[in-house]
Amino acid sequence: MKKYTSIRPLSAVALAFAALVMGSAAHAQSASSSTGLSSSNWIPAAGQRYIGLNGGNTDLRLGDNSTAYDIYAGGLWNKNFGLELGMTDFGKIRRPDNSVEAYGFSVKAVGMMPLTQSFGAFVKLGTMYTRTKVSTVSSDVSDNGWGATYGLGLNFDITRQFAAVLEWDRTNMNLAGSSDHINTTSVGLKYRF
Repeated sequence: MKKYTSIRPLSAVALAFAALVMGSAAHAQSASSSTGLSSSNWIPAAGQRYIGLNGGNTDLRLGDNSTAYDIYAGGLWNKNFGLELGMTDFGKIRRPDNSVEAYGFSVKAVGMMPLTQSFGAFVKLGTMYTRTKVSTVSSDVSDNGWGATYGLGLNFDITRQFAAVLEWDRTNMNLAGSSDHINTTSVGLKYRF
């Protein structure tokens, strides 16, 4: 049986850091807006970098769900393709006979397709290293390993730097010696620089 350490404190630190960075970015955005910089009709370009924070619902079959948080950073090679690194806390999913806790670290290729000047779609495909713990009344069983992760979503530009994101992802992972997947539907905010 593998020892399992909760990442809730790590998640709280990551979320606090993301809030601090995004708050600083918002201040910088308001300062640049007062100088007359245009904040509309902007399409992603090569070399652009971004960070994002999403929160949403995690679903492990049969309607079992929890709240998930995802923090990520990426960069674009051109206006359509890029690479993203992320960390996801899938939360604690309570089921009738057990509970499941999971988190993971991912590397994903990202494909973007602008639909209008401020609205676009994206797809993600990559791999995630997950750590899981399945708890029953009598035991806790931990597992970890690499699995495929993929998703799709919509991106709406609020300003030149900020975009709202709606995303759906599926992640394959090991759960107590067997393989399963978790679906996540989330909304979030992305800051581009």
